[in-house]
Amino acid sequence: MHAPLARELGDAFTRVLASGRYLLGPETEAFEAEFTRHEGGGYGVCCGSGSDALYLALRALDIGAGAAVVTVSNSFVATPESIVRTGAELVFCDADPTTRSLDPADLARILAEPGAERIRAVIPIHLYGRRADMAGIRAVLDAADRTDIKLIADAAQSHGSPDVALDADMTCYSFYPAKNLGALGDGGFVICKWKRHADRIRSIRNHGRAGKHRVGEVGVNSRFDEIHAAVLRVKLKSLRDWTAQRRDLADAYRERLAAHEDLLRLPVDDPRHVYHLFVVELKAGRGPDLRDRLFGQMGEQGIGVGLHYPVPCHRMSPYPSDRKLPTAERLSDSVLSLPLFPGMTADELDRVAHVLERCAGLTSPGITSSSRARR
Repeated sequence: MHAPLARELGDAFTRVLASGRYLLGPETEAFEAEFTRHEGGGYGVCCGSGSDALYLALRALDIGAGAAVVTVSNSFVATPESIVRTGAELVFCDADPTTRSLDPADLARILAEPGAERIRAVIPIHLYGRRADMAGIRAVLDAADRTDIKLIADAAQSHGSPDVALDADMTCYSFYPAKNLGALGDGGFVICKWKRHADRIRSIRNHGRAGKHRVGEVGVNSRFDEIHAAVLRVKLKSLRDWTAQRRDLADAYRERLAAHEDLLRLPVDDPRHVYHLFVVELKAGRGPDLRDRLFGQMGEQGIGVGLHYPVPCHRMSPYPSDRKLPTAERLSDSVLSLPLFPGMTADELDRVAHVLERCAGLTSPGITSSSRARR
C-alpha cells in the first residue's frame, strides 16, 4: 500500500521536519477538515488513539459516575474500557446475527429493565466494516421515549463507509496501522454533530487547557502527531480505491466459497460495507474446536487467518455481566477472519480458499480465479 505513495510520503516527512511543528499544527488542522468532509461532515477533532476518541466523546457529554452506557461484548476491549474509564456503568447488549453489532431488539429489552433511567448513551460498533442497524436503534429509542440517549458510533473499522458520520451524534475512529486508513502509530478521531462538543474535546485532549496558561477542567494528554496527520492526508486520497478493492475481494470470496454453505456462514453484504475484515462463521454444531484447528493448520501453511474476537469482553474479569448474550458468545466461538487487503491478488485469494477447504476436509469446486479479485 505504501510503495506507490513513497514519493508523496517522503515529501510529507520533509515538510513536517522543516516546519518545526510536531504536534497539533497545520497538518493536523488540514487533516481534520479533509477527513471530516470525507466521512460526511460535522466537526472533526484528532486525538491520540481510537480508545481516547471514545473516552473523549463520553467526557464531552458529561457521562461518568452515576450514568450507564450500552455497547456490545463481541468486539475489541477498547470500547467497554472507555466506558469504565469514565466511571460510568457498563451494560452489554447482545449482538444481531446479521450485522454482528448491537441488536435493536435486545436494546429494547434493556430499556425496559430496572435502572434503565441511568442510560445516557449507546455505542454501536460498525464491526468488521459493516454498519450497525442505526435506524433500528433509533426506532427503539424513539419507541421508548428515550431521545435523550446519545448515539456514539465506534467506526474504528469503518473508515470511508458512505456518510457514516451522519448516523450518530458522535462518530469515533482509530488510525491504528492495521485499519483501513492507518497511521504510522496510534491515532484517533471524533466527528461531532455539534460544535460545542468538538470544542470541548479539543480542550480535554490537551490537558483541559482553555488558553496557553489556563486550564478549564481536568484533561488528558491526547495530542495528535503532525507526522501522522501528514501521512494520513496522503493516504486518504487512496482510501476510496482501497475500499473498492476490498469490496471486489469480498465478492470474490463469496463466489469462491459459495459451495460450502453447509459449513460456512459468509458475511452478508451491504452496499456501505468497507470490509475491514472478511469474517466467516462456522455454522452451529461445529464449535470452537474446528475453528481453532483451522486457525492453527492454516497458519502453519502460511495463511494469516485471524480471530476477531475469540473471547467476548463479558468473559474478561474486569468486565463481567449477568445478562445473557447468546449471539455474542456464539460469534466469539465460531468466527474466523480470512486475509483481505488492498493489493491482494486473485491467486492469493484462491490459495486461501484452497487451504481452507483442505484443512476442513471439504471438496474444492475447482480453482477459478474470479475476475473481480484484482491481480
